[in-house]
Amino acid sequence: MKIVIANSIGIDKNRNYIIHSPSRWSEGVRNKYHWFAYYPWELAYLSSLLKERIKADICFLDGCLMRLDKQAYYNLILKEKPEILIMESSTRMIDENTELALDIKKIIGTKLIFVGQHASAFPDEMLEKGIDHLCIGEYEYTVLELIQGKALKDISGLFPNARRPLLDINSLPWPEDTDVSRFAYAMPGEPSSEYHEIQMYTSRGCPGGCNFCVARHIYYAQPNWRARNIKNVINEIIYLKDKYPRMQGVFFDEEAHNVKKEFIMELTQAIIDSGLDKLKFEAMCDLRFLSEEMLEAMKKAGYYKIRVGIETASEKVMDAVGKRIDIELMKKKLRFAKKIGIKTYGTFTFGAAGSDEKEDQKTIDLMRNLLKENILDNLQLSICTPQPGTPFYNYVKENNFLRNGLCYKDFDGGNIAAVSYHDYDYKKIESMKQKALVIRDHIFLESKIKNQNFMRWCVSVFRKHGILGFIAKAFNRFIGELKFQFKR
Repeated sequence: MKIVIANSIGIDKNRNYIIHSPSRWSEGVRNKYHWFAYYPWELAYLSSLLKERIKADICFLDGCLMRLDKQAYYNLILKEKPEILIMESSTRMIDENTELALDIKKIIGTKLIFVGQHASAFPDEMLEKGIDHLCIGEYEYTVLELIQGKALKDISGLFPNARRPLLDINSLPWPEDTDVSRFAYAMPGEPSSEYHEIQMYTSRGCPGGCNFCVARHIYYAQPNWRARNIKNVINEIIYLKDKYPRMQGVFFDEEAHNVKKEFIMELTQAIIDSGLDKLKFEAMCDLRFLSEEMLEAMKKAGYYKIRVGIETASEKVMDAVGKRIDIELMKKKLRFAKKIGIKTYGTFTFGAAGSDEKEDQKTIDLMRNLLKENILDNLQLSICTPQPGTPFYNYVKENNFLRNGLCYKDFDGGNIAAVSYHDYDYKKIESMKQKALVIRDHIFLESKIKNQNFMRWCVSVFRKHGILGFIAKAFNRFIGELKFQFKR
């Protein structure tokens, strides 16, 4: 039996390069030098699990990493002649991924299994289109039992059956690193990662309940946090370090790396004891659980950066989203991180529930102040997108806030506002996000010149992207600076 496990198409029909993170949000970029690839973590765990548990010819493909458009990806998958094709797709790319899969089914009769965000949100729709099976939520063992031939009515998580209980993540093998090199995702790597870092996962889940979160509401459907065995994590880092001599660090890109203090204290000590503290580590963290003792332990173990979700400065938006942050306490924690030599990175979003121009302006003002005061080293800006299956989507749909003429391709968290409130339309939301982007880039440029880091930045960009990439990024920064000066 031949099985192909496939991540999304990598270039859409409008020639956008797809940055695909189905458990969060995906976006398309026009300039390939602004593109990078996230490691498709759950598909990768599924691939390793199937290879470990069943006798079959299994092939893992990633159209995003290979930057393949629909036709090129179709040709590659068809060449494998799969009897079963498993695909994960966000809403952003569901139309093209479905068309690709159905074209292959039409030619060679392939059985189609769709997993992930959109499949979980609209399983009836997907069945009507001709997809054979939909696996809802956290899907690794659902797919395994389906392929093993268990009776369909007895497979938890297989639509229309009830969801599967959350799995024991320590039962999973290490994720895929045979058909696709994990180091390939470090070249050029996530833009704010300063080293050649491999994406890893020491935990899964989040105890929070942000109404826009895909992972929390679609994959898990409940608050949760599950940690891996620390010895197993250490062994995985050692394996990757030995396999990839050019590897410089690890990006712990899970939902909330630091939920339990005891876990972080034990993990950081194990990193030191194993001699891995010479590597560079960064992690997605939750502000609510950060402490000075935890940050000091991270610093000793080689953590050079933490990333936190700030999202908004508006108390009104915080309440509507379901994520309350004490701004002054947040500043105190980030100042301490900076004091001990850990860099800081924050995420901000625009157009969330409860927002309007006045409330989102508060977020821009906070972002500017954090950068000016050197509390943040870097940040990410997004448009809060009501991904189908989340409470945010249900809210905007019930209140007729979805933008008119919306297509699935418009559920793009980097560029397009899918929401249009009565007093805050989609054009204004996009404008506010763009305003924040221009301000951010101006402050970064001003800081680099002031601190004499401009040439260091130039060298870094050249090493990552080559001369053409450097020219493209320098030109983009120049245009951004003109916009800032014009809008002053």
